[in-house]
Amino acid sequence: MVNRSRQLLCAAILALAAAVSGCSPAPPEPYTKPTRYASPEQIELEFRGKTFVLGDNTQVAMVRAPNWPKDRWLRLPFWLGIDVLVPGVLQPREGDYYVISEARLIKPLDQPGQWIIAAGSALIKKEAVFVTTKTHYLGRGKILPTIVQFTGMRAFRYAGEEVKLPVLTEVSLPMKWTLGGPVPPSYARYRVSGEFPG
Repeated sequence: MVNRSRQLLCAAILALAAAVSGCSPAPPEPYTKPTRYASPEQIELEFRGKTFVLGDNTQVAMVRAPNWPKDRWLRLPFWLGIDVLVPGVLQPREGDYYVISEARLIKPLDQPGQWIIAAGSALIKKEAVFVTTKTHYLGRGKILPTIVQFTGMRAFRYAGEEVKLPVLTEVSLPMKWTLGGPVPPSYARYRVSGEFPG
């Protein structure tokens, strides 16, 4: 019985020595957090200059191409604006992609395709500059949700003074209207690269 105990003790010491000397199995791969939002490559490939369908999630923008299956979505953050009310983790980063929703065209700027818009969280709509690339708005009104890229802060002459405003550059065309009936008149009319108004 004593011999058996000694054998077990020796085996345990040898196993411990082997583990300490590096003979143990390789440690597991470090855990990587899954990507929460779609990659820039996915957005550029799937939505650059194209329309999209927006899901009904109010926390995160669920977007898909109109011809995708109804259960296939990519996720993007909504544009909440740059404001003290927006938590630090949700503050926008230059170069990232967002969906603007319930934004309103306020005033065209001198440069064609540039508008001052009111956009942001449901609590507060702050001014930003919206730069369109293919969509030409024909007047004021609400903007159908659009995928944009935050391209940084720039100085603009607005309301008689120079102000720094965030710049949102259009990536997608406006969202495809899926709520039945025509687009309500509260939304701004537009044309796309010479097409008839939408």
